Amino acid sequence: MSSMEGLAPAAPPQAADRLRWLYLLPVIAFTVLGIILVFAVLVGLARGNRGFYRANLGTISLSAALAVYLAFGSGIVVALRRLRAPLAFLGLRWPTPLDLGLTLLLLIPWYLGIIIVSAVSALLFNGGRVVPSNSRLIFVQHPGGIGVLLLALLVTAFAAPICEEVFFRGMLFRLLWTRVPLWAAVLLSAIAFGLAHASPAVSAALLPTFMYMGTVLAVIYVRTGWLSNTILLHGLSNAIATVLVFYQASS
Repeated sequence: MSSMEGLAPAAPPQAADRLRWLYLLPVIAFTVLGIILVFAVLVGLARGNRGFYRANLGTISLSAALAVYLAFGSGIVVALRRLRAPLAFLGLRWPTPLDLGLTLLLLIPWYLGIIIVSAVSALLFNGGRVVPSNSRLIFVQHPGGIGVLLLALLVTAFAAPICEEVFFRGMLFRLLWTRVPLWAAVLLSAIAFGLAHASPAVSAALLPTFMYMGTVLAVIYVRTGWLSNTILLHGLSNAIATVLVFYQASS
């Protein structure tokens, strides 16, 4: 099936509400510009007051990540303004008790899959050694106070899931599905999701784990028709990881 009609049960998209590849350009442009501006501010802070920068590196890093996601989200808003009913088109709604229950049920197979994929990836690409999760990068310093945790949760459990799900599932996946078979759209969007999390600080052996996450989230989107469900699972998973890392780093 290559048509996107009927994906969101809330309201089938109107003929005018059709995604185009051109819509990805504002998202990319805003994100790149945001990264450049944030980097410039960080360099300015480091040079202007090195002591303050070092003492507050953890809070500054989280604030920088939040600023990048705000730029990312701004690009998404600009891109989707051309749609007549973007929320209905994407399948966004307030979570229902059924949505919450489904998310809680999915947590067990979600984490089981992550464990299996991570173990196989470590065996194939890391000599059998366990690959540290990227969650350990959330707190670059010993976290001090509940305020740092709240800021981290704002980034990982709110900004990241919303922006990433709208872009990778709501936009990129749907665009791919209009051009290629469903399995290929799922795979390609999952690869893009994995590559988006790649950085010099993240082991390449984690790429299969991110691809697994992207695959599961795309399948949930297809099966339920609601982007809200993928945001919930993504956000809850990130929240749990953030809290665990916080208490581990605080001890």
